[in-house]
Amino acid sequence: MRAHDDYAQYCQQCDRYCAWHALHMAKPQILNCYAGLSFFAVPLVDNQQVCGFILCGKVRVKYQEYRAIDLMNIADWENDALLNRVWQNLKIIDNNRLTAAVNLLSFVINSLSSNSDADAQENLIAVTEADHSLSRHEKKRVAALRYIEDNLYSELTLESVAAYVCLSPNYFSRFFKKRQGINFKTWVNQRRMQRAGELLCHTDQTIDNIARKLQYAQTSYFCRVFHATYHMSPQMYRRRKSLV
Repeated sequence: MRAHDDYAQYCQQCDRYCAWHALHMAKPQILNCYAGLSFFAVPLVDNQQVCGFILCGKVRVKYQEYRAIDLMNIADWENDALLNRVWQNLKIIDNNRLTAAVNLLSFVINSLSSNSDADAQENLIAVTEADHSLSRHEKKRVAALRYIEDNLYSELTLESVAAYVCLSPNYFSRFFKKRQGINFKTWVNQRRMQRAGELLCHTDQTIDNIARKLQYAQTSYFCRVFHATYHMSPQMYRRRKSLV
């Protein structure tokens, strides 16, 4: 992507966006780029002042659980046969490995910025405590996203997912939108539309069967949601992908 004349500019926009978030929040940020690949930025802090960042990535992860960067008016890279083929052949990385890489790099940076072994030890304790304090919310977020991903073919309600992660529906609704940037229903629809695209490309199932499988009672409504997402009908999408 970065080496492609048509898409390099979008990669640069994603880099700036991720870096800005890391600098603004003063902590590592993992995001998804416009092509659905995950990458992260780690801020560089010296004497409690943010002075730069390190950007790493991009990888294809098993679960699409990170906030996606939404760029306007971008070219449809999926219509590029070579890029599409390369993307499909990317090795899928477990999300825990990506998180471990972020934590390790953060610890190394914090250790190197210290002036003594005592400072390094304090940094390690601080990082460990911060990870522990964040882990409860992060684990619930990840658990909710993976539950959604594993149950796209089942009925998914805000109440059922909230119960799964032991939160009240009202709190979970606010929690989910704050963490993901979009509400629960929109997220589920996006994930189902992505799965629909995969089924259209890689199986010969009928559109009616795909709609029913993804819990759409009416195929006509499924087609309307699909068109709003991909700006084409499921039939046209399947036809175009078969030509790639």
